[in-house]
Amino acid sequence: MSEEVLEETDRQETSDSYKDFDKIKKVASMNITSMLKDLHAFEAAIETENIPEIYRIYKGKLHKELKETSNQNHEIDELLSTKLHDKFVEQFPFMEYVEKISPTIHYYKIGTYYRERATIGFDASIPEIFVLPKIDEEWQHYRPESRELLKAIEKQIDNLDAKMIAAEEELKNLEKEAQILAAKKEEISNSKSFFNRAKTEEEVEALNKQIAEINKKKTEWLPFVQNKNKSNQQKEQLMRTYEETRLKRAVVAKEYRFINQYFGSMKKMNEQIQQFLTAYLSPKKGEGHTK
Repeated sequence: MSEEVLEETDRQETSDSYKDFDKIKKVASMNITSMLKDLHAFEAAIETENIPEIYRIYKGKLHKELKETSNQNHEIDELLSTKLHDKFVEQFPFMEYVEKISPTIHYYKIGTYYRERATIGFDASIPEIFVLPKIDEEWQHYRPESRELLKAIEKQIDNLDAKMIAAEEELKNLEKEAQILAAKKEEISNSKSFFNRAKTEEEVEALNKQIAEINKKKTEWLPFVQNKNKSNQQKEQLMRTYEETRLKRAVVAKEYRFINQYFGSMKKMNEQIQQFLTAYLSPKKGEGHTK
């Protein structure tokens, strides 16, 4: 390759390098400009407490390092939680604050009532308002309009009482049946002869099956007589379960009454909370997106 060709190649490579560097500088400059623009917009949104804009920038465009720096000590979390709390209790004044779970998660109860407990929570980082999972499960399980759970326990208690009362009498009757069959079996065995041997064995086998069935029934009834303490313990446990279920139903029923009183229904509660969040995240007049 001639020197002229080599020089031309070097010039071309140098020119391409400068072009690439200019391109890199341009992209870097654009990125920095965009980051500064986002940062200024974020600062303005915080300064004016423009919550929809804070969420828009913080959750979407803001650079990861800027997010971490601005929220190093949960400053943004605390701001968003405070603002959501203020608007939440303003919109739903019957919601009473219970506890702070984390910088962004807080729990509330619906009104004041016996055995009151937290039922509603919000996560300001999303933001989201939700029924606590355990409470939602109980609201589904212990529906006030249904007594099926209590009826099922009542039936178990009644059955246990009936068996405890009937056990001794049933065992006496079964014992009598067994004695009659045993006597009949002995009588047939004694009358056995060479000519009726096959028939006698069939009859004895049939009686043995009946006696075995009676003994099986006896084993089912014996625990209620031989171990009354165990039966009483079972009944006490059923009574405790019944009382616990009754109390949980009472609490859920009270919470349902509050929901119906303040919202109109469970469905309307969900709708109103969703409407609140939509309005909360919608820019107010004169507070559009920062370009």
